Amino acid sequence: MTEISILVPVYNVEKYLSACIDSILAQTFTDFEVICMDDGSTDRSGAILDAYALKDSRIKVIHKENSGYGKTMNMALSKAEGRYIGIVESDDTIEMDMYQNLYKAVAEYDLDFVKADFYAVWDNEDGTVQKQYFNLTDDLTMYNRVLNPNLELDSYLLKKFTWNALYRKELLLEHNIRYNETPGASFQDNGFWFQTFYWAKRAMFLDKAVYNYRQDNMLSSVHDRKKVYAMKNEFDFIRSFMIKHSDTPEGLYPICFHLRMLAYIGTLQRIDLSLKKEFAKVIAKERDFYQEQNEACYDYMTREQISIIKNPIGYVEDVLIQYREITGDVISGYSNVIVYGAGVHGERIVYRVKEAKADNQTIKVAVTSLNGRNIVCQGETVCEISDCVDDKGSSLVILAVKENSDAFYEMLDCLKKYMFPHIISESAKRLAGDENGTGTGIN
Repeated sequence: MTEISILVPVYNVEKYLSACIDSILAQTFTDFEVICMDDGSTDRSGAILDAYALKDSRIKVIHKENSGYGKTMNMALSKAEGRYIGIVESDDTIEMDMYQNLYKAVAEYDLDFVKADFYAVWDNEDGTVQKQYFNLTDDLTMYNRVLNPNLELDSYLLKKFTWNALYRKELLLEHNIRYNETPGASFQDNGFWFQTFYWAKRAMFLDKAVYNYRQDNMLSSVHDRKKVYAMKNEFDFIRSFMIKHSDTPEGLYPICFHLRMLAYIGTLQRIDLSLKKEFAKVIAKERDFYQEQNEACYDYMTREQISIIKNPIGYVEDVLIQYREITGDVISGYSNVIVYGAGVHGERIVYRVKEAKADNQTIKVAVTSLNGRNIVCQGETVCEISDCVDDKGSSLVILAVKENSDAFYEMLDCLKKYMFPHIISESAKRLAGDENGTGTGIN
């Protein structure tokens, strides 16, 4: 029997896929199979997998129609023949001794699962890789010993990833541990994570980084600005699971409230500005509900986290949106409003301009140079500032970058080179042009 089945869900990751598979094949532990689930990729991912399968018989490729992460992972679990289950996301890589270390622990201590620390990684422009070590927890007493999660509930507070681990397959089969299959959802590893903790009697955490978690794949769910309720769906799934199982420790409810609220803060910071206010209202409503259920717990949160949960709508207004100086009066009198800058400042200013502008005003977002890129900012296709020159007489340009920074003066010089007559800063200070009913009147 194969000792380890390594599950690799794949969808449109041709840029990173070879590095992922190479890192698996380079493992010092060699008794494994690799089940690669091609979830209807439309790029070269499927062909890359097929090429690897021809070279190494341990690689099994399954091509299927796109059905989402949860269903794909459940299918992969059903195909696994190993005694233990590992998971590697297809845009990540693993250290060459990862499964050697994890397998040694599960075999020696007869574990239901073992987890370890990880690295966050980014690709630098010069081709080198930047790595940052991350602990599962700051509580060092949690490491390198056997524990029962339901007898030590603080273990649920450890970073809750599923891929830096090795699971005993019998645990999954015995308790029918599967992924939530909500169509079109993301973050479906949360429900899987919770079930493994709930049913495990013997678990261990290793203070060694074995996994490389990519941070710069912009197609990853953590960068998806549109999926608003995926985390809510997962925590609803988890809470339904707890209610269904009457022996759930009472202390798990406040812990799951804490984790739910942290996930909501992350969602609030991730999603598109146009969606933030509505989701902030959802947070406030759910906070009140769980307080009424006596499940709310703020013991594990920082002061900043508590302040966000206590007033999420105010947080959106005061911290995430800002730029109240950009009012209808400030931008009135111009046919076009050009937001010059498509970064964080630009996104927030575009949102504010859309709220403030009149129906007959158009909005453009511009940068100095696109360098062949296609960029969208708050739903607007970004152009180059040189493309806006023809309408400069009837346009107001908002310089969307930190005031008095080097970039601020470089961009201002660019605007002056193109002789834009009406320019204001992000705080509505006039930088060029006549009064025309706008700005605060500085030149």
